Amino acid sequence: MKERKETINLGAANVWSIALFAVAAIVCVTYYGVVRGWDGASDDIVGALKRANGGLWWSSLVWMLVAFVVLILGAVVHELVHGIVWAHYAKSGWRSISFGVMWKALAPYCHCSEPLKVPDYRCGALAPLFIVGILPAIVAPFFHSPFLLLFGVIYIAGASGDLMVVWRLRKENPENTVLDHPTEAGYLVYEEE
Repeated sequence: MKERKETINLGAANVWSIALFAVAAIVCVTYYGVVRGWDGASDDIVGALKRANGGLWWSSLVWMLVAFVVLILGAVVHELVHGIVWAHYAKSGWRSISFGVMWKALAPYCHCSEPLKVPDYRCGALAPLFIVGILPAIVAPFFHSPFLLLFGVIYIAGASGDLMVVWRLRKENPENTVLDHPTEAGYLVYEEE
């Protein structure tokens, strides 16, 4: 088998993330306004800001702390979704899955130590985009929740590195296998010679 290393530039991933955040924000806010109605969406946002402030000096700090905790939990769920899907496809299941943080980039990760077929790897790479990002953004107007919309937009942008990997895998033979790189942001491709 022939091994090929592919790495992701984290700086480029961060720039891509900012661009993706802007596009996701425009698309999702437009969707929210169309589904909820622009007057209703405006009322939701004003009401959410009033509740967040609450008129008390300390309530803004409380909301910032809540937002921080929700963002951390969202990152944990994002990585857990990777793990669930990859464990489903891995022959060794959960024994092949590990979690951690790349402290240099402050980037949490899920690592699958077993090579997966390209389509299975893609599925696991994209699952958090849909479950943690797109789904909350889609349901937000039905719950009249600009916070859920913002959460969705943040985690759509949070999937930028995953999208970069999937984009780079687009031309791979589906019969090849992909292994998460054990120490770098990237992966190894194994192809039959």
